[in-house]
Amino acid sequence: MDLTLTNETPPEECWKVVGIWGDRLCPELAEFVHCRNCPAYGVAGRQLLDRPPPPDYLNEMTERVGKVPDVVDQNPLKLLVFRVGGAWLALPSRVIEKTLAPAPVIPIPGRSNRHFLGLVNTLGELRLCLTLEHFIDSESESEPLAPLARVFPRMLIVKLEGDRWVFRADEVIGTLDGHSQQLESVPANLKRSQRGLVSSLFIYGGHRVALLNEKRLASLMMEALA
Repeated sequence: MDLTLTNETPPEECWKVVGIWGDRLCPELAEFVHCRNCPAYGVAGRQLLDRPPPPDYLNEMTERVGKVPDVVDQNPLKLLVFRVGGAWLALPSRVIEKTLAPAPVIPIPGRSNRHFLGLVNTLGELRLCLTLEHFIDSESESEPLAPLARVFPRMLIVKLEGDRWVFRADEVIGTLDGHSQQLESVPANLKRSQRGLVSSLFIYGGHRVALLNEKRLASLMMEALA
């Protein structure tokens, strides 16, 4: 089948009638195996590209190109909200690796202290276990977000500055969209009392939640081992 753009026109969509997408009775299939290898298919493709555009094509494309695209947040802020003692806290969910049921903590003689509790076996690996209670003001008691619901303590495995740590949470609420929260700056007196651990505050479920500074938390955990 010798077809060119200038002297012949292929049968209209012959590939759908006698070709691969039809009854496959085209004699040219013996040579070309597949319609995409046939000159008739190529000619049809070129004719499709060479046809004049629709009347409104230029205006439509100009409008599309000139339209400012919607801004898509490539780094959505997801927060995990949890409670330690009487303090409601949050960390970026990207640093939370696992949420597990509580496990026994093995104290290390001469090393365990008010911050560093010891070692805990999580998923077959021994990890350093700390408590956040003394890093933050968690002395006052706090009611659960759902007072009638059962509250289950959890252990959280977090990865901070390349190191993995485990700490206990008295209650875990779950993740929420951080961008939807009205983040507030930390008052100067609270910033001093919390040793720079709190980066901002927001209200959730009627409680004031402290968003922790992950880098500062990692630093305090390292200091607890010294």
